[in-house]
Amino acid sequence: MPRPAWQYEAQGWDHVGIKAFPSLTASHLTSADRRFLLGLQRQAIQFFLDNQTSNGLFLDRQSNHGPRRGQGLCSLTATGMGCVALALAAAPPYRLLSPQLASLRIRAAVHAALQWLPNDHGVVPHFVHSATNAVHGEDHFSTIESAWLAAGGLWASAFLQDHALSVLANRFYDRIDWQYWTASQDDSREGRLLCHGKNSEGRFLQFSWDRLNGETIFMVVLAAGAQEERALLPSSWSCMKTFHGTVEGLRFASSDLGLFVFQYGLDLLDLDYWQAPDSLNLNEEARIATRANHLVCKAAAQTFVTFRRFWGLSAGDGPAQNRTEGDTYRCYSPSGPIDGTAHLMATLASVAHDLPAVLENLHQAEWDSQLRAHGRYGFSNVNVDHNWVSQDIVGIDAGAAVLALDNYLMEGRVRQVFHSLPCVRRGLERLGFVSKRLALSRAS
Repeated sequence: MPRPAWQYEAQGWDHVGIKAFPSLTASHLTSADRRFLLGLQRQAIQFFLDNQTSNGLFLDRQSNHGPRRGQGLCSLTATGMGCVALALAAAPPYRLLSPQLASLRIRAAVHAALQWLPNDHGVVPHFVHSATNAVHGEDHFSTIESAWLAAGGLWASAFLQDHALSVLANRFYDRIDWQYWTASQDDSREGRLLCHGKNSEGRFLQFSWDRLNGETIFMVVLAAGAQEERALLPSSWSCMKTFHGTVEGLRFASSDLGLFVFQYGLDLLDLDYWQAPDSLNLNEEARIATRANHLVCKAAAQTFVTFRRFWGLSAGDGPAQNRTEGDTYRCYSPSGPIDGTAHLMATLASVAHDLPAVLENLHQAEWDSQLRAHGRYGFSNVNVDHNWVSQDIVGIDAGAAVLALDNYLMEGRVRQVFHSLPCVRRGLERLGFVSKRLALSRAS
């Protein structure tokens, strides 16, 4: 029987003992910077160790400074990322809990989704309150949240080699009818897009996942790899668009959106190795987007004091517009809004794309004793112009950091395990992905 993936300890081998494909590594880090990043990784993992609630799911957010809250909204994306984080917590170099306890806690999360969460053709809600289990939010059923929970459960079962967890995770994944979730559109069955979800009245939300970027691509691969009668049709790929634009002289896909779009799914899929059907390299797009995001902030330094020292535009909390409000969640991006808020954790998740800029950003915040941006789970958002530091860390930001840092520090093992899943291999094959090694041999 193959050893669990974590026992290979980033020796460049995958969980079945096959030499792994090339990935970005941290071999050139100084020992001080490696310790710094490992410390931040342990803090991000700690978010998930601390914030799994009695219903099995994970809180959407938690205080980064001051007393912790015992209850609140649970996020199903944070829960999927939490499954990955708990599995990693049991592995070297972290070793924050035993593999047995990690398995039990992850099983509780997937079991909750199967047993008591409402579902529509397998798709579950975005937010559920930890105390009442009531569903919150416009997206009463959400395809992207369901994809993250499926991915997290399947990944953790493969990583830990846990058969009982594998059974639960595959039951949840196999229950999702991806073809049904293209039913919101009136066009022919061929080439339809996945819908965002449904509202509380059971009506399809008006938006579909039409952008080809890091946020969506892992979901498309998972959906295409399902059992044939439920799988997303491969022709749907051609309906997704890149929405290229130019920012600070750099042209890249989804140029109007913030950093999170170029991080989340790309830490599951290795698109430096697997060539998409249209030859688009979303990893390269993400590198360009990170550089552009940095440059936009620097260009705004004359307007906002924050950007003279910090950078990072991504969806997240910002300062309230008046004293009666709390922190306000906004979709910060190069196209706006821009109010002097820098999302430091989002830059951490871009560590593989621009290490010097990320380290400079975080060290600046670490060394500022008056700002006090570094809390129990990592770095809060900052806005020097408003003398403001966010109180919370959002779970999906911690999760993005966990995946990105483990890939960077441990030679891409998160991606390696994800690519080992049979449904991922099926999805890549059906969509027409090929290994770049094979593509080069064909070309020669």
